[in-house]
Amino acid sequence: MSNEWTTYTDDSINNATPEQWDKASKTVYGKLAYPSDAAMKRQVGGNHYKKFKVQPLEYALDNELGICEHAVIKYVTRWKDKGGVEDLRKAIHYIEVLIQREIQ
Repeated sequence: MSNEWTTYTDDSINNATPEQWDKASKTVYGKLAYPSDAAMKRQVGGNHYKKFKVQPLEYALDNELGICEHAVIKYVTRWKDKGGVEDLRKAIHYIEVLIQREIQ
């Protein structure tokens, strides 16, 4: 897979194949909404996610989670290998944000 973003122009829309339509439906403002495989395999700032079959970001993108849900998964996944109890407190904070937004 290329590291370049794919763009679609207005004049190509009438000649698009079903495969191109499928790919275009997964774009935001003409750019792929999902990072390339190379970007997903790289981790900046440590290796605390490398041992997992699915990284938190990949799970969040695949399941269209919001930022708070992603943060909860991220902190709960890494707490033993990176931030300890502080990461658990961060996860609790994001859960509290979700609860507050839900009950308001």
